[in-house]
Amino acid sequence: AVLVWMHQSLGLHYGFAIIVFGILIRMLLWPLNHKAMRSMTAMQAIQPELQAIQAKHKEDPARLQQEMPKLYPEHRVNPFGGCWPMLIPYPFLLAVFFVLQNTIELRGVSFLWMPDLSRPDPLYIIPVIMAVSMFGLSKIGQRGIPPNPQARMMTYVMPVVFGVLFLNFASGLNMYYSMFNLVAIPQQWLISEERMKLQAAKKK
Repeated sequence: AVLVWMHQSLGLHYGFAIIVFGILIRMLLWPLNHKAMRSMTAMQAIQPELQAIQAKHKEDPARLQQEMPKLYPEHRVNPFGGCWPMLIPYPFLLAVFFVLQNTIELRGVSFLWMPDLSRPDPLYIIPVIMAVSMFGLSKIGQRGIPPNPQARMMTYVMPVVFGVLFLNFASGLNMYYSMFNLVAIPQQWLISEERMKLQAAKKK
């Protein structure tokens, strides 16, 4: 309904309507995403202390379970604070997926080089842009984080997995998700800068 309203009332082409919709959703979720990213930064900051507790009580799981929760209130950290806000965008992504599959108005609508927004991009340009934007977002998110082989591997693997998965999805869906990621990059950069400043302050 939102996409049709943008097209009929604002005179936007459906391609631009999808782009604007992606920007709007990301901007609406900006505060929640900011909170989630800050929570993850706080969790990363206490990792050395968590590891020390794990090493100290590795032979006593019951004591470990008692000591670890005590660390979170001391540093005002919610271990789940970075999780649930990151899941909120996915219902919107799923909604756009079904809209492009089932909305008659979007069938056969061409945009730029794409002959049909409800069909896969025949040149695979948009899925590549989506995968690159996802990689850029993850790469920036790693700035200022202590080296972690698993996180580094996921930074490279997940964009490839999503890129291959999205090859056969509607080009409009890829365009929406690409814009969603691109708009998030400045926010991710700001959070990484904040994280690096905190680390520099601790070293002093």
